[in-house]
Amino acid sequence: MKRRTFIASTTSAVLLAGCSSSGNDTTSTTTTSDQSTTKTTDKTTETTTESETTKSETTDETTSETTTSESTTTKGETRTVAFQQYVNVGNSLEVAVTKGDVSDSYKHNGTTTESGDGKTFVLATFEAKNSAESSQSLPEGTTASIQADNKQYDVAEPAAKQWQQFVSSSVKSGGSASTTVAFEVPKETVSSLGVAVQLTYTDSGAKQIIQWNME
Repeated sequence: MKRRTFIASTTSAVLLAGCSSSGNDTTSTTTTSDQSTTKTTDKTTETTTESETTKSETTDETTSETTTSESTTTKGETRTVAFQQYVNVGNSLEVAVTKGDVSDSYKHNGTTTESGDGKTFVLATFEAKNSAESSQSLPEGTTASIQADNKQYDVAEPAAKQWQQFVSSSVKSGGSASTTVAFEVPKETVSSLGVAVQLTYTDSGAKQIIQWNME
């Protein structure tokens, strides 16, 4: 901080007055001393220095790079075939829907199950033929369904165990195996066009669908 001092000075003027006279009179000399007192006034001018602090904002920009791993996945294939046509599901194992029927009851393992009110059973017979040199079975997790009126109907509960046995059972070389399973659907569904039976399985990581038109 700078400081300025202003000093006002007044120089003292001393006036000496001397009077002399000639003669026999006794001369008295009177000296008058006028003293002027000089006052010094200190005026302090305060200069305010504003220290401006500039805030430097540092923005750390972090670039987050997202690495996307693209795995090559074969798109699923849907094959639509005619009723009773065999389709290869891999390793010379072929499957077909060989028979279709409609019934209000379903017979399985010595038991008969009646369909619900307003519903009926679509009975589909699947057959697998093995022309390979060794025994084999359908791909694990293979499912069956009915497609009608843009809706899907899975295997009915009474037929679920029988279907799983068909999927997991081994078909001998040169042999075949078959099963009849039920799908419970509304009665008006079976009278509509576009009813199809589907077999869905996975092959080399890709979803595969075989569709048999029942028209």
